[in-house]
Amino acid sequence: MSISKEEITSFVKAQGADLCGIADMRNESGYIKKTYGDYFAEFPTAVSFAIFFPKEVVQEQIGGPTRNYITVYGTLNREIDRIAALTANRLQSAGFRSYPVPASDYRPQPGAERLHWRVAEAGDPSSLPKMKLDVIGIYSHRIAAAKAGLGWVGKSCSIVNKQVGPRMRLGTILTDAPLEGDGAVPNLCGSCELCKNACPVEALRGRAFDPSEELSARFDAMKCFNFWDDMGKVYGLGSCGLCLAACPWGR
Repeated sequence: MSISKEEITSFVKAQGADLCGIADMRNESGYIKKTYGDYFAEFPTAVSFAIFFPKEVVQEQIGGPTRNYITVYGTLNREIDRIAALTANRLQSAGFRSYPVPASDYRPQPGAERLHWRVAEAGDPSSLPKMKLDVIGIYSHRIAAAKAGLGWVGKSCSIVNKQVGPRMRLGTILTDAPLEGDGAVPNLCGSCELCKNACPVEALRGRAFDPSEELSARFDAMKCFNFWDDMGKVYGLGSCGLCLAACPWGR
């Protein structure tokens, strides 16, 4: 069985995606294996797509946080997960391996092997140590999106698209289907540092993306994560989005 690039990208857009492209991930297999594990490095191709975030909802954050931002954020995540699951099944029905990457989740923890059995056998689950979250996603939607030509990795560490800037949510389906990859687009951030200057906790370094650098050279993930947590304690919901609202692209 087979499926063409045009078939799968048309399918994804028909489900509600605004953008869709194909990323050849073979040159990233070493990084993926090191960062996310052997399993994800087995997939040579990623179907990357995006749903646009309504601009007015993002720009509203400049004046202060709104609950609608979190409502829309969650709605888009659910749509991404729906599209990714349907696309994975479409690829599977065509005879290919496929894995829908969750819109928002953390990478698997070391020590989760046979955890179902260990919890069942423990009797008292409180006797087992609680696993901590890594502040890193299960797989890099952003690297896949950049290699699929949906945009470039901006100084905010978000994908920036000419049409909407970083105001979009990303989805990814990993597969071994032999789909031709799309080309990357040039980085157009230039000397702009508006996203860096907009961050209340200075989590962004204002550095242009360099694949040879660790993420920490451009972004302090714990500062951002802790700030969302602090916002949740004060506002009732973790919320920010100021770096997205500050970007001049697509404003």
